[in-house]
Amino acid sequence: MATGGFSCSVDDANLGFDAQSALGRGMGAPIINLEAKGEIKLKGVAADLAKLDFSKHLVHSWMAHPDTRLHFYRERDADKPHGYVELVISAVSAGDEGEAAGTYELTVFEAEGSASGEPLKATGKVSCFVE
Repeated sequence: MATGGFSCSVDDANLGFDAQSALGRGMGAPIINLEAKGEIKLKGVAADLAKLDFSKHLVHSWMAHPDTRLHFYRERDADKPHGYVELVISAVSAGDEGEAAGTYELTVFEAEGSASGEPLKATGKVSCFVE
């Protein structure tokens, strides 16, 4: 009972994404060996921002039953115009452990890629499993 794990996935017209990790069960326990990868399917997103590897870009997390919240954020490399991708996952478990359902919010910003100067945004459903 010292460790558990979680996985979350999205597969819709906007985003394909999978994240999984082990985690400690104690208060404040770390997320261990996070793997979080995917691809943004929205039109008009530059290839370097569309390919997601958030494995080292989890900036906030909250896992306190029944809530699972994950906040990923990654900026574009410095040799290109400013851009970032932000993904926020919010899911709620129905029971003590197991399936959790919720939503995601995706934001993509490119300083020179958007005619309007506004970020692209998408939302959708996410499914998670927490043990």
